[in-house]
Amino acid sequence: MFDTGIVHLIEGVDIDQPRNAISLTNTLHQSFGSFDLCFEATDTPHRYKIKSFLPSVATQHLPDTRSLYLSPDRTIDPPLPRFLAVHRAIAYILHLSAAGEYIDKILWDLEETGIRSDGSTDLGRFVSLRLAGWLDSSVGAFS
Repeated sequence: MFDTGIVHLIEGVDIDQPRNAISLTNTLHQSFGSFDLCFEATDTPHRYKIKSFLPSVATQHLPDTRSLYLSPDRTIDPPLPRFLAVHRAIAYILHLSAAGEYIDKILWDLEETGIRSDGSTDLGRFVSLRLAGWLDSSVGAFS
């Protein structure tokens, strides 16, 4: 939807290529994976503004910009700017539309409460998530 020519670059085993890798601390990796942190391209190749949707207390030690270092012999590709641009677009949409909070609530409900005996569980939503590959067969676990 954001970059129609990008899917083939991450299908199958191509998801594990260096062009789709970035090294982050565990906490930053979780924030990046939750779309709470993204990288915005600058005019300098491989240099990005760090954008965060987290409270400023959580990001006070982050630099405003960061250059992604290249291997000296260029045997490892840097992350593709296209991937980081798509990730940034998703992060902005999730946070500006509040869709991220809505999705987090659905997943939290599934993980914390499971199936309620009073019939109030939105089973249709959970089944749809499971069929779409968002959840594995155990309730509340991500695939």
